[in-house]
Amino acid sequence: MLSFRVRRFSIAGATRLPAFQPFVRRWRPRRVLPALLLAALAGAVFAQGNSADSVLNSTGFRALANHVPSWANEHNFVEIIPAGQRVGNLTLVLARNQAQRQALDRLIADQQNPASPEYHQWLTPLEFGERFGLADRDLDALTGWLEAQGLHVDWVAPGRDFIGFSGPAEAVDRAFQTELNAYLVNGKRKMSIASAPRIPAELAPLIRSIRGLYTLEDRPFSHAAASASPALTVGSNGQYYYYIAPADFATIYNVPSDLNGSGVTVGIVARSRTDFTDFDEFRQITGTTFANPTEVVPTAFGGVNPGNAYTSPPGAGVSIDDQLEAELDVFRAASIAQGAKVLLVVNKSEQDGGSDIGGDAQYLIQSDPVPAQVINISFGACESEAGPTGVSYWDNLFAHAQTEGISVFVASGDGGAAGCDSYFSTPPANPAPISPNYICSSSHATCLGGTEFNDASDYSKYWKTSNGAGYLSALGYIPEGAWNEPLNGNDQTQAAASGGGVSQYVVPTPSWQSGKGVPSARAGRYTPDIAFSASGHDGYFGCMAALAVDSTPPSNAGCQSYFAVFYGTSAAAPDMAGITALLDQKLGKAQGNLNLRLYAMAASVPSAFHDVTVATSGVTSCSVNTPSMCNNSIPGPSGLSGGQAGYLVQPGYDEVTGLGSLNVANFIDNYVAIQHAPAVTTTVATKIAASTATLTGTVNPEGQATQYWFLYGTKSNLAGAKKTTVVNAGSGTGAVAGIGSITGLTAGTTYYFRLEASNATGTSTGAILKFTTKKLQTISFTQPASPVKVEAKVTLSAKSSSGLPIAFVVLHGDAKVSGSVLTTTGAGSVVVEATQPGNAAYMAAPAVKHTIVVN
Repeated sequence: MLSFRVRRFSIAGATRLPAFQPFVRRWRPRRVLPALLLAALAGAVFAQGNSADSVLNSTGFRALANHVPSWANEHNFVEIIPAGQRVGNLTLVLARNQAQRQALDRLIADQQNPASPEYHQWLTPLEFGERFGLADRDLDALTGWLEAQGLHVDWVAPGRDFIGFSGPAEAVDRAFQTELNAYLVNGKRKMSIASAPRIPAELAPLIRSIRGLYTLEDRPFSHAAASASPALTVGSNGQYYYYIAPADFATIYNVPSDLNGSGVTVGIVARSRTDFTDFDEFRQITGTTFANPTEVVPTAFGGVNPGNAYTSPPGAGVSIDDQLEAELDVFRAASIAQGAKVLLVVNKSEQDGGSDIGGDAQYLIQSDPVPAQVINISFGACESEAGPTGVSYWDNLFAHAQTEGISVFVASGDGGAAGCDSYFSTPPANPAPISPNYICSSSHATCLGGTEFNDASDYSKYWKTSNGAGYLSALGYIPEGAWNEPLNGNDQTQAAASGGGVSQYVVPTPSWQSGKGVPSARAGRYTPDIAFSASGHDGYFGCMAALAVDSTPPSNAGCQSYFAVFYGTSAAAPDMAGITALLDQKLGKAQGNLNLRLYAMAASVPSAFHDVTVATSGVTSCSVNTPSMCNNSIPGPSGLSGGQAGYLVQPGYDEVTGLGSLNVANFIDNYVAIQHAPAVTTTVATKIAASTATLTGTVNPEGQATQYWFLYGTKSNLAGAKKTTVVNAGSGTGAVAGIGSITGLTAGTTYYFRLEASNATGTSTGAILKFTTKKLQTISFTQPASPVKVEAKVTLSAKSSSGLPIAFVVLHGDAKVSGSVLTTTGAGSVVVEATQPGNAAYMAAPAVKHTIVVN
């Protein structure tokens, strides 16, 4: 059982903080003394935007769930974090109210709908904040509360959706009524609060989650090896390796040569600066012409300069993983989009094994003007480790990015389906449950998996026997399987495969994620979306002076330092970032989230994709229990069997390679030609009678020949429903009226209906609405006494079966009627009729007539 250690505080002795100068704010927070905080809150009514529904009038507190990882327990406890130790990179992830969430969802859909006036009308961070962020007084309440606890508000996002803060551990403990402890987890020191954070109940509606209260180790998804020679092939015992130079990638994936990404900026999230000499050597060898990246530290969002890059091997025990990741991302994105600008945002790793790549992303998304149209993130951890708190941070941030037209690409991970265990190392005997990269989980980002070339059966079929200019040796496209290398160079088992899976926190499955292969269970957001080569079998060419090998490179090695072989899904993500820079250049504008069109194109333009299947992988006797190029399963610690089963590749979508890799030219050429399924809205039923009705709605054909119809029936789910006549709606881009007349209905019965429409892209359905047919009624009209005298007054007697009032009218003869009294005015025959015209529930009753003789 967890033993809670109490740290005492002296509120009276709290130190006043210096005035806070916010980043790009048009307002200033109120200064609130600790003793007066709750009184101030009690008198404040939340204003426009995401405001609470009631006046702040409670002194209670509310615990935030899902903020304590399972490893923060007594067994792993090391010590209480010292009271004065600074804790940085803490972030309040702010909540949106229901109206804002709905409005944001509508905007995101409209921005990708060519028929909408909002199509590609991207927002600035400030515009986003005005429409979807907290109101000034709400932000004042939150910043005032933080400062009253002795914490420092470091920044408030212009989008009004995040607040960054920091402070001593004792202030964190006091603010959230918990305790910060150090824990030792699998040999690594980590930090976490010991119990769920508690916040004033009045502020709870404004806070979605808090980032930074526990260590979350975002790891780079890449690997590299150094070689003494950059020759075309390296082989022994019949095993050969071919390395991918930029010209090879362009040849294999059909990258168009008339585009270079000019006018587009690719932002890269990083934790290290780079060695520009490595880029110089790479350009000289490969004939590429990209510029060196611009490196910036996001100080406005708490960023810390990581220092200079290593220009030679740093020595034993010093990790160069972050620099390796940064240089790989630049090599891959820049060598594809050689005319694009690369903005490398670098931020030093945080204490206790954590990192704050979030500050990098905040800079790229919250800065005004928006500094990049494309963002690459090659880091992550498994969802089970990050929890819903970790997922919500990136989901909020990427939704914001989507409204600004930013395309975000994230690596799916290098540990296969077993995303929680270490990769490029021996798998554990008891692997953790399968779990995808938590940064990939957001539906507002595109997740990149890894493939592996199926070329071992006949290398000469796919590769030249000598190098051309820039080390070009690929002959064309090479069939692909899943990236899965379960054995390392010493034939020892390792976890090294494309990440993928289904999110347990981002549900339901996004509506655009559909098509062949997408799991019918629709259990959540599935990843990855697409993939590119990520294996060490045919790794990516590079130069890196900070790598070391046992021998000195020969003078003709090309790289004056060391020839580096890069691989991992960290290569696939910047591949797509570079490709998207080419797409943006051709279309003349940022395209935002590509996911909707990727899945639509998989159905309508299959030539834009290289589908990865068991057949293309070349694996015979494929089994999900044996790691191979047909899956992303992980081996056991001592053999291929007994490991963690993952997912199989298959026709269409799979949770290893997504929709497959791209034929880049076909993808770019057909991207703007993507059509949409019809936009459909069900509206009211009109002309409702006992057995007939007219159904209405609107249909937007979205520029394609479209047909529509109505389904109707007596079941609320339309089970067994009938279908009206199919009608052509044309092929325009504006809404047209949809009308369906139905007959043969039963009186007094509730019917359900919806409008449906279909074009070449797909079928769309409107909402299910209902109406009730009118009931029938009859009239009982008693025959008046006859004959009667002239000027006689006759009381007429009639009633309807509905109980509705009866009206009488003289059809013939000398008489007049008032109410139910008939007065005769002359001799002869008088014909009187009883009527009931009906109402919303009843049809008009059949009229009944009687004749009266007047003497």
